[in-house]
Formats: sequence, C-alpha cells, structure tokens
Amino acid sequence: MSRHLMRMVAGLAGGWVALIPPAAMAEEGFVSLFNGRDLDGWVIQDGPDGCFRARDGRLECTGAYGFPAWLRSERTYENFTLRFEFRLGYYAESGLLIHAPLHGRKSRVGIGVKLCDDEAPGARAQHCGTIIGVSPPRYVATHHFDEWNQVEVHVDYPQLRVILNGKVVQDLDCQRNEKLRYRLRHGYIGLQNMGKRTQFRNLRIKELPSKQTWTPLFDGKSFDGWRRIGGASWEINDGVLKTANGNGYLVTDEQYEDFVLFTYVRTSRHANGGIFYRWKTLSPSDRGYEIQIENIPDGNNPTGSIYTIDRADVLTVRDGEWFPMQIFVKGRTTVVRVNGETVARSDSLTLVRPGHIALQMHRRNSSVEFKEIRIRPN
Repeated sequence: MSRHLMRMVAGLAGGWVALIPPAAMAEEGFVSLFNGRDLDGWVIQDGPDGCFRARDGRLECTGAYGFPAWLRSERTYENFTLRFEFRLGYYAESGLLIHAPLHGRKSRVGIGVKLCDDEAPGARAQHCGTIIGVSPPRYVATHHFDEWNQVEVHVDYPQLRVILNGKVVQDLDCQRNEKLRYRLRHGYIGLQNMGKRTQFRNLRIKELPSKQTWTPLFDGKSFDGWRRIGGASWEINDGVLKTANGNGYLVTDEQYEDFVLFTYVRTSRHANGGIFYRWKTLSPSDRGYEIQIENIPDGNNPTGSIYTIDRADVLTVRDGEWFPMQIFVKGRTTVVRVNGETVARSDSLTLVRPGHIALQMHRRNSSVEFKEIRIRPN
C-alpha cells in the first residue's frame, strides 16, 4: 500500500486528515505561491541576497546570514488555507510566519509556527508545529531529517488549524486564546532563516473571505484629514510622517469612540511624543487619553503607557528601529500592545465618548516618525 493511501485509511480510523493530490488543487481554487524557478512574488527581508534562492523546483533557505532574515510574500493575506512541503537538514530549524508585520517581532505581533526536526537535540523545547510562545502541538508528527513533510494551515478567524503530515497538531480559537486574541489578523506570509539549510516546495494558497475592514488615517503623501496645532515641524517623505523639534499636535478631522488603531513608530534618541484619543480640545483637561512614546525604561511613563493611568513595565523597543503599536479601545477599556507584547491595560476609563486622534511631538532636538496609520471599528 502506498504511503498516501495508508494516510487516507488512517484518517478514517484515527483522526488523520487525508492528503489531497496536487491535481485537485486547481479545482479547489488554490493558486501557486512559488513558480519553482525564481523568487518572483517574494521579498528577502532583513537580510542580504543569498539568504534564500530557487533551485530545481525548490525554494531554499541557504542558512546564510541567519536570524532575523526572512522571506516574505509580496502581498498580505487575511484568511486562507495554505499548503506546502518542507525538508530539513540535520539539526535544522525554521518557522512559518502568518500575518507577519513588516517590522518588529514577527512571531509575537503575528503568529509563528515552528518547523524543526523533532529528533534533533534541543527540539524537545519546541516540537515541530508549536505556535511559538503560545501552544505546543497535540502530537509529534514530523518525519526524520532529510524527508519531506506536508503542512496545511487553515486560518479563518477566529479558527487557526495546523495539520502536519496528516495530523491536526493545532486547532485553536484565537478570540478565546488570550495570547492570540490581540495578534494581527492580516499580514505577510513568511519563512524564517535561523541559520540552517531548509527546503520548501509546492507552496499554494486558497484565499477565504475577509472579515475585517481597515481605513487608512494617513495616505502616505498628504495631510488630508488632519490639522496641525503648535510649533513642532511635520513633514512627509516616502510614505513616512515625521515630526520634530518642539511641542505640537497633528489632529484628525474625524472622531472615533471604539476602535483598533495600528501604526509603525520610530524614534530618535531622547524623543518624547504620544498618541491621544477621545480628544476634544487642546485644553489639558479635555485632551482625552494619551499612549506615551518615550523609550526610557525607568521613566514614569515608558513607551506604551496609558499616561498617568497604567505604566508599561516592559520596554520592548529601541530608538532608531521601527516597531508596531496597536491600541484597542472599547468602552471603559484600553489595551496597548507594543512590538507584540501587551504592555498596558485599563478597564476603568471614565471618558467614554467620540473624540479625535492626535499625534504628539513634545521635545526639541529629537523626532518621532509614523507610517501605515490605520483604524477599524472595535
């Protein structure tokens, strides 16, 4: 009996999932993510050329340069079914990234699925199929090194399912899982370079209907939808909004009450700024609440703090590097995540009302940059 047929029979008897022949993929709506010849449709990120290459129908991680280099899809995805095969050298390890951000901790802002040889020393800490930092797999389901392994990842929020060599190793409700409920639900698909040689083939995807609608707050080229207050400078260059040198605000024309806000932030040394919400006027008593931006770990309000209300005890970022910031606001509750960590939360806010969002600059001889500012209802 062939290995493929054995797996189908096992699926009827013990919870295995039948593997569908490649010939059926087109009928199911799958499209290829890899042409077998080159890296068309992919981008090497955080590493030099040579980290990844295409050869003989395989997509290879060469191991050159190593972490944090990764290969990402050119475009982003929300809900989908992804199928592929991978093969590992001895002691090798890699990872699949889902909903990965362009910057920041990919496996904490988005989701990371561990790919490794379970027979290698050290693999017991994170078996293949582990959701990194969240959940070990239900089963140890990989073959030995230098054999092809088959993977299916099904993402249809809130469901996340990972099938490895025919076995369901993860079946999670992201909304009910406290470690997953605030992760990105839209982002890049990525393959990690951990300094070891790994191979991939037959990557294909079927997209599923979207369940989120984001609205850009910043179009990357103009101040449309915003008004300036105060003496700080504001400029736009190549999609980046930069403020510097002084005390000032950039305030939205529209007002928002319950929302999720996402943006990337980068600070110079000694920068001090913030993001205000439920703002009404410039009066200190009427500016709503502020999420602080100031990378001083021992300060009263480090980056991510709900200013004077809940101090962010963990500083997860450094000046000069882009990092993602997420702000979840609903009723009396605000949750702040910086670079994949929940750093501040309050469930007792008293100002529950629509208000403006305002970006703040609050110090001379320094700067704060923002890009990809977007918002959705919460």
